[in-house]
Amino acid sequence: MRRSSIKQEQRKYMLLQTVQWIVFGLLILAAFVLSTAGSHLKPLLLLSLALCISSHTGEIQATAVGMVCGFLTDIASGKLLGYNAVLFVVFCVAVSLLYNYILRQKMLNIVILTAVSVLIQGYLDYLFYYAIWGHEDVWLIYTNIILPASILTLLSSFCLYYPVKWIADKCGSRREQELEETRMSAYYDY
Repeated sequence: MRRSSIKQEQRKYMLLQTVQWIVFGLLILAAFVLSTAGSHLKPLLLLSLALCISSHTGEIQATAVGMVCGFLTDIASGKLLGYNAVLFVVFCVAVSLLYNYILRQKMLNIVILTAVSVLIQGYLDYLFYYAIWGHEDVWLIYTNIILPASILTLLSSFCLYYPVKWIADKCGSRREQELEETRMSAYYDY
């Protein structure tokens, strides 16, 4: 009787994990569509979303999310393929590690980490794509496009954090803890 309930719990957990990643995939797709539409001044929704998702996952999942969102950002912005993917992987793994070992699930933490990430990404983008060529008044690109986009990205993290947290709580981490407790209680009952 006990073993069958454990198997049912495992199946339920796997189903919830599948639903969670399908919803995360749909959110990433929606962020990509929004990134390809509109004017030049828009937030890096994929960066905010990747960091929010990474704050609720392990390092392996954070690497995959960072890579996918980075490649999609490269495609949406017409940059060298892989440039943002490398940056996003570093940011997402760092966020995942920080949340798993040091930080608590608080919005202030993700806002600070998003601010640091977007400022680093924006500065490197400015440096490698504009400043390196030494054109006149290139600083206007930084002040008129990159900084406002960074502020919009930071604001988008406010909108994305709680939906991602809700999805992760309903489908993820708490279920894993409950499943582990069920396994341990079944182990000690025998």
